[in-house]
Amino acid sequence: MKFLYYLFIFGYFKDNIPKTLLSITGISLGIALFVSTQINSWRAEQSVLDQMIAYSSEKFSGRYVANNQNQGAKDSFLKEIESQIPENIRLEPEFQTKGTITITKDHIQSIPIIGKDILLSSQIMPLPKVGKNKIPKYFISQSLSEKLRTQKTKTNLTICEKEITILEDDYQIIPTEGIFLVMDITRLQSLCYQKNRITSIWLIHDENSNVRSSLENTKSPDWTYESKELILERAGIALGSLKINLTIVSLVSVLISFFMVSNMFTGLYLSRKREFGILLSIGSNKINNFILFLVQAIVIGAFGGIVGILFGIFIANTNFLTTVNTITDINQIRSYRQIPVSIIISGFFISVFGSILASIYNSYKTFQILPIDLIRERDVSNSKFFLGLSHRKTFFLSILFIITGIVIGLVSFAKQILPGMLGVGFVILGFVILNFLCIPYLIRILDKTLSKFHFPPAAEIGLKEIQIEPWKNGLTASTIMLSTSLVFTLTSLTDSYEKSLIRWVDGENKSDYSLINEKKLNSGEPGVPVSLFETLTMDPNFSSVEPFYIDSKFIVNGKYYTLHVFNFTSNYNKNDLIVSKNLCFLDQICKGNSITINTESNSRVSMKIQDEKDHFFSERGTIMMDYSYFQKNYKIKYLNSIRISKNKNLSEKETTNLLQNITRKFDLKYINQTELKKLYMEGMNQVFSILDTLKISALIISILALTTSLVYFIREKSQLLAGLRAIGMDSFQMFQMVYCQALFLVSFGIFSGILNSLILSPIVIFGINRNAFGWILDFQYPLTLVVKLPILIPLITFVICLIPFYFLKQMQISKELKYE
Repeated sequence: MKFLYYLFIFGYFKDNIPKTLLSITGISLGIALFVSTQINSWRAEQSVLDQMIAYSSEKFSGRYVANNQNQGAKDSFLKEIESQIPENIRLEPEFQTKGTITITKDHIQSIPIIGKDILLSSQIMPLPKVGKNKIPKYFISQSLSEKLRTQKTKTNLTICEKEITILEDDYQIIPTEGIFLVMDITRLQSLCYQKNRITSIWLIHDENSNVRSSLENTKSPDWTYESKELILERAGIALGSLKINLTIVSLVSVLISFFMVSNMFTGLYLSRKREFGILLSIGSNKINNFILFLVQAIVIGAFGGIVGILFGIFIANTNFLTTVNTITDINQIRSYRQIPVSIIISGFFISVFGSILASIYNSYKTFQILPIDLIRERDVSNSKFFLGLSHRKTFFLSILFIITGIVIGLVSFAKQILPGMLGVGFVILGFVILNFLCIPYLIRILDKTLSKFHFPPAAEIGLKEIQIEPWKNGLTASTIMLSTSLVFTLTSLTDSYEKSLIRWVDGENKSDYSLINEKKLNSGEPGVPVSLFETLTMDPNFSSVEPFYIDSKFIVNGKYYTLHVFNFTSNYNKNDLIVSKNLCFLDQICKGNSITINTESNSRVSMKIQDEKDHFFSERGTIMMDYSYFQKNYKIKYLNSIRISKNKNLSEKETTNLLQNITRKFDLKYINQTELKKLYMEGMNQVFSILDTLKISALIISILALTTSLVYFIREKSQLLAGLRAIGMDSFQMFQMVYCQALFLVSFGIFSGILNSLILSPIVIFGINRNAFGWILDFQYPLTLVVKLPILIPLITFVICLIPFYFLKQMQISKELKYE
């Protein structure tokens, strides 16, 4: 039996290396996309979590957080809670702020600066080569050390507006992921003029204990207790929607690859059908045939999974795909190199399980083979089609699936993308069934039409062969349909985002110019002095000067939101707030509600929501505050930008000369409205760059699917093709036959994919995207891409046919016509 399995499985692989490699490549591409997107999603989520808990250890169980994170709170609170904690709990005070390091002349990176008691901190001590009399000034993460090595001998670090020079002998490396710097807490407090103030108090335990029950009664107006579970939940919420959307897109790519695999197994079954009949004739049984075919699928799936996982890890570690978010810096995300074992296991399981599902139908067909199939040329025709239903009933079932998918997919349900996923699934299933039904009918119509013209006989033979096997060719067409639909749907999504973003910039920023700090732009840190804004407001050379400030981690009710600060128009109350419509949809913080926020000057204050408006910026929701009210409650020295409208009495050249003088003096940059849009577009493209890669991969998988299908056609019909060559069919006619087959399948698959995307695009934009992020986008469909298809399809088909035609040219007539 072992010899039988070896001969049947590995013997086939050895004799059919190109086909086997194509199948494994198709699986590995899908799995690689899944693994790489999951790794990057995990890294993005981990970066958010680490910034929340300041790169804590596993022994971290909870913390007290100062309500005023910019200035912290008095450390006298330590004495209040010290007497209430259990013996096995240790308190670690911390003061955290942000610093910047100069990477290049035009690039400054923001990093967390963490002040700790170095001797007591479990995060730092004990470390090798560090004694009480020889403690370095700084402890830095591994990733930060790699960046510092790019500097010549020293690095300039800015903390609380003070520039410090860090030499190589001043720091020691902590073997921890992330980008951050740790220093003595008292020194950091002194640098920031915050003596005896801390931003958080860690609770570290050596054994499991119920910490929360001991401390939940300890309350203070300046402090809030957060359990580890709450922090983990908040980190998950911050990137949950983005992670789920990436998972869906990557799984669709996996689905495309397994459609290809299913098509491959159909060809494999047809080419080895007689072998199963021979096995039955020499004493094997149906169950053994079934298991034999299934094991072959598992082996291919396992190989594809292993290759896909390795390729996915390579992609993730080369930063080819990066999951960008608005909370942490992209460099923070890229600093992680750990690979969660759960993702590797999931990728392998999906690969093997997907291969089993892709082959189960053909495995079942091997169970039904009879020895008489040795002499039967074709399967006995059956009037039944899908699940034993007639063609007519199957057609109505497919339409029912599509209509059901549309209805379910467009259900409005905040933070729930399951209805959208089910809708997409129903629509895809309906179209796949329609593909199987339509191919024979379309071939008949095409045959009748072409019979009126002088059409090459070789092309007619190719089309007839497609008509004979609608299941096998329907799978190939469905693979092309899925990849085409994915490309058009994702393009529609990104185009809709682009149009909505441009509309939002035009509506929100009507100024002529914006002053920005280009060096701090990548880190998201404000860098335009408030003092400059106050000076410019008095300058008569500008008709209006407006401030703009962003806080991407504005906490309300334990959740992160984005705060925008600017001058409200006269029709708004400047002491109330405005919220984005997506925040109202997602978290039900709407017009008429009140929220309590932490302020620097007046502790906790309750503010009323006076209005909701479209605000296309944060996927978590945006809170808008008037600058005059913000000044009363917060102390900041820098803005993100200053919006300037030019004076009508001055020419544009005079205005730009004034702005050039200002930018030179304060090391800033001015941009006009067009450049501002470009800036936003670059940020959006960075976020969606991963989708472009997924689109390309989907196209590659579909090309591989069609190539594999044509190769199996040549293998299965080898005797027929050899006979045609023997009676005089030349190479050009052979190519015509293969080309017409490929052209029909490509054209049919792409056309079906366009129809599919016309239904899926609204579901993704107004269903999944709306439920996940709360936005209503301006719908756009890539019609310009559709117009280019008549030119692209013949060229794509020609390229696809080259490999199958090569195998056809290598065919030996005498060998193929020699019967056993």
